[in-house]
Amino acid sequence: MKKLFILSIAAALLSLSAYAQEANSAQQDAVEIANSAPVVPEKPKPSEFWYLDFNGNLNYGGTFHQNWAAGGDEFSHNLRAFIDANANYKKDAIFWNNRLQLDFGFLYASSKPILQKSDDRIYLESKFGYSIGENFFLSANFDFKSQFAKGYDYKTPGEAVLDQFKSDPADPTPDLESLSKAQKIRAWEDARVLKSGWLAPAYTNLALGVDWVPTNWFSMSVAPLTGGFVIVTEETLRKSYGMALVDENNEGLGYKSSRFELGAQIKLDFKVTINDKFKFTSQVVAFTDYLMMNEKDGGYGRVAWDNRIDFTLTKYISLNFISNMLWDSKVRIDNNDGRGEFCPVQWKEMLGIGLTYKIANK
Repeated sequence: MKKLFILSIAAALLSLSAYAQEANSAQQDAVEIANSAPVVPEKPKPSEFWYLDFNGNLNYGGTFHQNWAAGGDEFSHNLRAFIDANANYKKDAIFWNNRLQLDFGFLYASSKPILQKSDDRIYLESKFGYSIGENFFLSANFDFKSQFAKGYDYKTPGEAVLDQFKSDPADPTPDLESLSKAQKIRAWEDARVLKSGWLAPAYTNLALGVDWVPTNWFSMSVAPLTGGFVIVTEETLRKSYGMALVDENNEGLGYKSSRFELGAQIKLDFKVTINDKFKFTSQVVAFTDYLMMNEKDGGYGRVAWDNRIDFTLTKYISLNFISNMLWDSKVRIDNNDGRGEFCPVQWKEMLGIGLTYKIANK
C-alpha cells in the first residue's frame, strides 16, 4: 500500500514537470513569434494635427470727477470685450489655419447721457495651403470683415435739434443744459450722424497665390488673383463708401449696395510669443483693383494694418493693446471747411487691463 502511494506521488510530480516544460516552451514560442512579427506604428490621434487656442478678455475702465479744476466729465464708464480664437491644422504638406476675432465695447459719460459704441469689429480668416517646396506653399485665403452694430459720430446738438424743445415757437433756442434728462437723450440721439452698421461696410475676399513661410513668426502671401465684394447695406452710407451711382429699375438714381473687386493682394503676418506671457501679432494687407486701373476711376487701393499685444500679468489678468489702421481710396470724408472731401487714414487704438481666460490644447 505504501509503495502504491509513493508511485502515485512520483507520477503526479512527473506530470507536473512535463506540463511546466510544455508551458515554458509555448511561452518561448509566443515570444519568438511576437518578435518576428512586423511592428505596426501607432496611428496618431486626430487632435495631434490640430492646434486649438481661445483667448477671451473683458476690460472695464471708469473715471469720476468732483470739483475738478481742470474739468472733464463728472463720471464715465467703459466696458470692452474681445475674443481671439484659432483652429490650425497641419499634416505633412497640408496646412489649414483659421482665426476669428470679435471685439465690442461701449462707453457712457455724463456729458453725453447715451451709450456710445467705442469698439466693434468682426474678422474671420481662413487659409489653406499645400507645400510646393521648402518654405513655399500654394494657398487659398478667405477673409471677412464687418461690425455688429450701428456706429455714430456724436455731434453736439445745434439749434436745428434744440428748437424742437421750445414750448412756444417765438421762444429763444433753449440751452442744452436746461433740458431734462429725457430731452437731453433725445437731443443727442437726433444730432448723431450714422457712420457704420451691420454689413455697412463689409469686406469679403478670396485670394489665390503663393505663401512664403521662412520662420514660425513671419509669413508673406502674394495673391495675383484676388476677388471679393464690398457690401454696404445702409443706403445713406453707400456714397461715402464709393458705391456706384445707377438708375435702379428706372425709378431714379441710387447707389448700388455692393461692388465687385478683382485685383492683387499682398499680406504680411507677424506673430511673436515669449514664454506664454507676451504675445504680439501684426498683419498688413494691401490690395489694388484691376477693374479700376484706368484714368477715369483714378485707380483704387486699400491698406489695412492690425496690431494686437497681449501681456499676461497673472493667470486671469492681462494687459492688452489693439491698434487698427485702414486707408481706403474710396472712403471720402468732408473737410467741413469748404475745401471738399478727402481720403483719410483711419486709426483706432485701445488700451485696457482686465480679466482674461485662455484655453489651448498644446
